[in-house]
Amino acid sequence: HLSELSINSQGGPSVANMSLSPNLSPDAKQSSPLISPLLNDPSCIRTDDEEEVKRKRFPTEKAYFIAKEVATTERTYLKDLEVITSWFQSAVNKEDCMPEALKNLIFSNFEPLHKFHSGFLKETEQRLALW
Repeated sequence: HLSELSINSQGGPSVANMSLSPNLSPDAKQSSPLISPLLNDPSCIRTDDEEEVKRKRFPTEKAYFIAKEVATTERTYLKDLEVITSWFQSAVNKEDCMPEALKNLIFSNFEPLHKFHSGFLKETEQRLALW
């Protein structure tokens, strides 16, 4: 915005060019978006403690959001696994279309899979809470 100002012989800005720049205040100083009554009011100044609480409550680290996404995905996966497993077991049991030995082999793998993902979700959520 300095190129919009022309300097007169006394070293001050020219009045004619001041009206061309919408970002200038009447006293010819460039207005700043950071100047507001709240920022200039001493009673509204934030302390370092408030900033630390805000940072803890709303972490901005990319790794935190990735871990949060992993936990959300794991929670969804676990619920889907439960639904699919129960629907599959009930359908197979109703139609009796599979030999008992095959059912036992397939269904015996669901419990360890569910147990592992339940533990992983619990650990992920605990770590996020401590983050």
